[in-house]
Amino acid sequence: MNLCLYTATFLPTIGGAELVLHELASALAGHGHGVTVLAPFVRRADNHLEATYHVRRYQRPSSKRFGVRQVLLYLLHEYWRRPFDVLHCHGAYPPAYVGAAFKRLLKTPVVVRPHGADIISGEFIRSHARLEARLRSAMVAADIVIAQSAFLERELLALGVPIENIRPIPNGVRVADFQRPASPPQLPFPYVLAVGSLSHKKGFDVLLQAFARVAAADSSLHLVIAGSGKERPAYASFAHEHAMRDRVHFVGIVRGEAKVALYQHCLFFTCPSRREPFATVNLEALAAGKPIIATAVGGNVEVVIEGENGLLVPPEDPQALAERMLMLVDDPALRTTLGRQSADLARRYDWGVIFPQYLSVFEEALAGSRHGRRS
Repeated sequence: MNLCLYTATFLPTIGGAELVLHELASALAGHGHGVTVLAPFVRRADNHLEATYHVRRYQRPSSKRFGVRQVLLYLLHEYWRRPFDVLHCHGAYPPAYVGAAFKRLLKTPVVVRPHGADIISGEFIRSHARLEARLRSAMVAADIVIAQSAFLERELLALGVPIENIRPIPNGVRVADFQRPASPPQLPFPYVLAVGSLSHKKGFDVLLQAFARVAAADSSLHLVIAGSGKERPAYASFAHEHAMRDRVHFVGIVRGEAKVALYQHCLFFTCPSRREPFATVNLEALAAGKPIIATAVGGNVEVVIEGENGLLVPPEDPQALAERMLMLVDDPALRTTLGRQSADLARRYDWGVIFPQYLSVFEEALAGSRHGRRS
């Protein structure tokens, strides 16, 4: 089977969506399928990628309102060069919107995996009537739509996607990568870990408020935040103003063994998001066998089970987060118990389990197209 995986965001940009697509493309290529990833150029970055699949770059449209269908020309050209059986749109808008136009022209089956923020009510696309109308039409036109979580399945149903067209497939993680011993990071102190983009919706400002309370009660604990984003200067300023400059460490984007080491040697992991469709970072914490304190929002509640592998707190509540952090700091036995359950739960999210589910969906879409299941 030949597939084109079309996305609006990809490596060298680092995030959960980009890593999921890379893992999926690599697995497909590794199983003998022809794979092209159609991805945008990333400005001021090295766009070269060593991969087992073909990467074709396109110029990203300057607006999400105008000219988004110009990518259709790249899709048509790629189809002419390397004909593909299934178009997988990695993102609801604009990829699925452009993919719907491609399907009308060539009748190629389309599978869509929304990222999450692109379909959630209140986010940018759903807040603009014209864009939301495009989103709805694209979702209904897709042959199959993948829901990473029950939370996102409900959002898809609200957009009008028929239940029979939705397939639940969560994100995946290479569990073995996080269970091989990694050299300890050069951090000679106990620390709590958080990983993600430094943006408002990830809630790191709430985490910092909570840690200020924790730091006042525990003089040895540190906080490590991995990731980049526009809010970093404000977060660093907060740490400085609250006399935590030496207790809070912004380590930037981490990859490979360095990332694994940060997970393996933390006391526990935190995910303080205000909104979270389905966080790959939580799966990484599971794979490393770590307890997780997460906000009870979106997909968090499907990965973090209260009292089993972690603890849940309300969003926007630094006091509750601080209390739960201190609970784990003061109870090593509880950390061990929760961490053991995390490692057990991680198995269901291993890429060896997740990849066959994707492959089955692609095969289903292709078979349905051949039998005229969809127009």
